[in-house]
Amino acid sequence: MRLSRLLAILTLVLLLVPGLAAAQESDWRERPTEHFDILYIDGDQATSERYAGFIDAIYDEVSAIFGHRTATPITLRLYPTLARYQDANPLARGLAGIVAHADFRRHELVVVLPQTAAQTPEEVKNNIRHELTHLVAAELSDDRLNVGFQEGLAQYIERPAPELETRIKLLQRAVDQDRLLAWSDLDDRDTVYQNPDVSYPESLSIAAFLVERSTFAKMREFLTISARSSGYRSALERTYAATPDALERAWRAWLPSYLAGGYKRNVLTAYDLTGAEALLRQGRYADAKTELQTAIEWLRTTEQSDVLQQAEELLTRGVAGLRAEALAGAARAALEAGDYDRAAEAVLQAQHAYADLGDTRQSAVLAAYAQRVERGKAARVSLEQALELARSLRYPQARVIADQAAAAYLSLGDRTRAEQALALRAFLDQRQTLLGAALLLLGLAGAAASVVRRLTVREAEAW
Repeated sequence: MRLSRLLAILTLVLLLVPGLAAAQESDWRERPTEHFDILYIDGDQATSERYAGFIDAIYDEVSAIFGHRTATPITLRLYPTLARYQDANPLARGLAGIVAHADFRRHELVVVLPQTAAQTPEEVKNNIRHELTHLVAAELSDDRLNVGFQEGLAQYIERPAPELETRIKLLQRAVDQDRLLAWSDLDDRDTVYQNPDVSYPESLSIAAFLVERSTFAKMREFLTISARSSGYRSALERTYAATPDALERAWRAWLPSYLAGGYKRNVLTAYDLTGAEALLRQGRYADAKTELQTAIEWLRTTEQSDVLQQAEELLTRGVAGLRAEALAGAARAALEAGDYDRAAEAVLQAQHAYADLGDTRQSAVLAAYAQRVERGKAARVSLEQALELARSLRYPQARVIADQAAAAYLSLGDRTRAEQALALRAFLDQRQTLLGAALLLLGLAGAAASVVRRLTVREAEAW
């Protein structure tokens, strides 16, 4: 049974043996679009127009899925015959079933037109989705994503078409005959391309498993982590927090449910928002916002209006959660700055924001902030009262209250205002000392005056 494409064979081989496809005939005509330069020969103008009618939309679609726009224009070369394709790509001779390939270094997609004759219109579009995914995945992974994951991901991006049922039958046969490849085998391109009836449907199922297990956002993360990893095993473990062996065992346990109908689930054609909902429930509003923005951009390229509306509602919740977090952060910052009025307002707004979300995780923290606000306000009242008492020269009372204000501010960690209260206390101590000295001097002066009066009286009596 023929698979419709051995997509990456020539891509990878040509990269290793540069120059094989360099010689191109000079009779190519060009049909530019917004994102592509379509190359065709005389006689295929109508076909080039047909491709021009949908390839830009597919570019937007794939870009939205990955959150990455590869450089444009991309060359799309439409070969009129298999022989001409093989003349330009000699290594393709003897490889059956080639319909298209992607050349990462040349930034080019190739379609062999006669090979698409039996395909449905959606399968023809899937050729472009598949090959464009190869370019994007290579860019995001710094061309380090191995062949098995490249093929699995590229197939996963395709829209549902009759070819999917063919792949599932091939995979079921491989399971029945105990011919499944180990994941490590999919790291070897020769093994993959020599066993396409097993490697292609199996790699698709692996991509589906990883997406279903941990969301498509994690799959995108796997690509970028692959760019910084020594190999697929390291990238898998860093992304999914599980060893590749554990993931492979879990995949084998999951596979029967996939073959029994799970293969019809695809987050890109029936977008699954449960991952974003879980992030919102966990209070991970920033992560939820990122995932939902990507989902919404993708959903706008589809006809899933109900799911799009749900995603937009969830995004609104995520944005509200971020606002609540910002208000809580503003309350904390105001407390640290000793601005208790601003902190009180921010705490109240944050409490209302979290209440609207039904999120009680920050209730205890905000209650503690509110208590700190009240203690700060009370300390401020005490300091103002101490200043008023000092103005009326009631220094002992003012000193006691200034002490209380200083202790309250120190307990709040408000050293600036604590130092103000302590400075007031030092001033009062100084004034009390001066006042005591003045009273002592006044007393001494009074005693001296009394002695002088007595001496004066005696002198008068003597005379």
